[in-house]
Amino acid sequence: MNCVFLTFDVEDFINYRSIHLLSHILKLLLRYKLKAIFFITGHMAEKISNNKSILDILQNHEIGYHSSSHSVRPIIPEFTDVKNYLLAVQISLKRETSHICSLTGDIENDGGIKILREIFPSKEVNSFRAPGLCWSPPHLEAIMKIGIKFDFSTHKIVYDKPLFYKGITFYPTPIEIDMLKLKDLSNIFPLILRNKFTTLFAHPNIYVNLNHWDSIFFDGNPKELTGVAPRSKKYTMFSLYKLKMILVFLYLLRKKGMIEVTPDLETSKEKISVKKINIKDVYKSSMLWCRFFKYKPKFLFSHFKKYFRE
Repeated sequence: MNCVFLTFDVEDFINYRSIHLLSHILKLLLRYKLKAIFFITGHMAEKISNNKSILDILQNHEIGYHSSSHSVRPIIPEFTDVKNYLLAVQISLKRETSHICSLTGDIENDGGIKILREIFPSKEVNSFRAPGLCWSPPHLEAIMKIGIKFDFSTHKIVYDKPLFYKGITFYPTPIEIDMLKLKDLSNIFPLILRNKFTTLFAHPNIYVNLNHWDSIFFDGNPKELTGVAPRSKKYTMFSLYKLKMILVFLYLLRKKGMIEVTPDLETSKEKISVKKINIKDVYKSSMLWCRFFKYKPKFLFSHFKKYFRE
């Protein structure tokens, strides 16, 4: 039976409308009895920690980790871009278990994945997606030390099935469904029926924010947190309608016994063949998000080569 992993990135801690939209999506999933993985940042975990209605519904889903601060500078490729690989691992360990000041980027106290596990004590929180699908090997090794076993953010490593490498099971590269046009939906459905494993992912904030919610960080940390302009109500409602169409399709296929939707994550018994990996391509695709922040890594390519060296 084919497996579809329905996933959402929950990251916009500045514009409250993103939390409101998250509530709408959770209610849709509840209506169609579909389970998803919600990858939540440390900042957003703090933001929703007192929202009982959202927390209660999220108990029906899997909770994944989406880094401590997402776009606050330094971002993952910046703070792991040091020559010493082991030092990069230690820096990642510290930042991913800490609250990061959203204006300075400084470590202030405990936070990150610790907050997520605190508000979801019954959840393992053992899956991860890097912001912007932009990951680095020392960072991945660091989060593995704090209990991450499954990754949903890598490019050009896994195409059609989960594969295991150095303590992590990598799931197929996710397909973004945020900006799909109605005609594009017809391309998604055959993939789901054809592929043994398909990962779909969406960003609730895109449905309600006209610009990137994190654009205030592109040129460095701002002096104050300012929101972005909202989408029109018509756009938001139409986006929710398209999402509903996908959910109805998944619901019907699952009802007919043709697919599983977000089954339990399992460690793959099949390992990645390093010989089949083009390290340069993997590195380039993983660094695409850096262009928004005008950052050019110095040492990260050497870290990728080290990581994929048998």
